[in-house]
Amino acid sequence: MEYQEYKIMYEAEDTHWWYRGMRGVMFRLLHLSHKPVRQPRILDAGCGTGGNLQALKSAGYRNIAGFDLSPIALEFTRKRGLENVRQGSITGIPFEDNGFDIAISCDVVTDAGTDNETVALKELYRVIKPGGRLFLNLPAFNFLRSEHDRATDVARRVTRPEIEAKLAAVGFKVKRATYWNMVLFPVVVAVRFLRRESSEDLQAPARSDIVLPPGPLNLGLTICVWLEHLLLRAISLPLGSSVAVVAVKPRKRPE
Repeated sequence: MEYQEYKIMYEAEDTHWWYRGMRGVMFRLLHLSHKPVRQPRILDAGCGTGGNLQALKSAGYRNIAGFDLSPIALEFTRKRGLENVRQGSITGIPFEDNGFDIAISCDVVTDAGTDNETVALKELYRVIKPGGRLFLNLPAFNFLRSEHDRATDVARRVTRPEIEAKLAAVGFKVKRATYWNMVLFPVVVAVRFLRRESSEDLQAPARSDIVLPPGPLNLGLTICVWLEHLLLRAISLPLGSSVAVVAVKPRKRPE
């Protein structure tokens, strides 16, 4: 990603409806509270500009750490006052075995910088304690590929069954998997089809969809996504532009 895209992300991700929605899904599926009684050790694998770490810190979680491949991203993360971050790859995580109660990784496993998804998932398995949990958020459905994907280094999009199978193959037990951003899915489809690229377009610089809408519109979109959070209490959603998964590392690895 270019410096400008990281800057846009840094400036938008605290208030942009999509980022707020994604963090809401993460908190909901992991059953994280905003006044934690205990302090699990949490790793953000591919922390980007630090929005998720900041949200965890603001909610009262103190035992948090992160890493990212990009020194530019880490520069923005440290601007937030978040110091427990390292440079490293998800295919070679710079932390010890069995060190974390929870690992989160948002839109990284299918990133262009991750050349081997199986190795990445094995690394996540390695650093999570037995009985610990993994939260993944990933872009869904290859037919949604557009200029946005190139700008944000999204190399691949997945379906729910695909990521469930890949997690099971490295030893995780999937506890919950759902699509999300279902209410706005028709709008996303329309926008992405309008921004589909020809071979000639690939020669020009790409720009993402990360634009902070005017306040009232951003609030309305945020409400749409938060309505989905209410549905997630009871059901997993059958459609959406992203897929979210919670998986557990068994206390004993299957033979």
